[in-house]
Amino acid sequence: MSYPKDKRLRMLTPVPFTAVLDEPFLPEDPSSNNPDMVQTFLGYAASGEVQADLVYVNYGRPEDFRTLVAANVTLAGKIAIARYGQMFRGLKVQQAMMHDMVGCIIYSDPQDDGNTRA
Repeated sequence: MSYPKDKRLRMLTPVPFTAVLDEPFLPEDPSSNNPDMVQTFLGYAASGEVQADLVYVNYGRPEDFRTLVAANVTLAGKIAIARYGQMFRGLKVQQAMMHDMVGCIIYSDPQDDGNTRA
């Protein structure tokens, strides 16, 4: 499997921001301090650096992309930002690639995770 030499997520405009990609250690969760914890990347994905506008693609499912295409949203050359869940994350990246997008960010939405879930 390929591992990244470096991993970074930065927003350049309108306000510069660098995301923290590793969660902090939580004393009540000893596993959060595991040195063998899986890194934040998708194995076997291409490496590189991209700079482009973001397009929110909901969960990145085929139906989400169909909705965007039907609404004439430009996807080619953009970076997809997709919510984690509903389907395998590699398929989210595949959907983005199939629509000529240059990258895909997958994030955990607090509404889908943890204590906020009903």
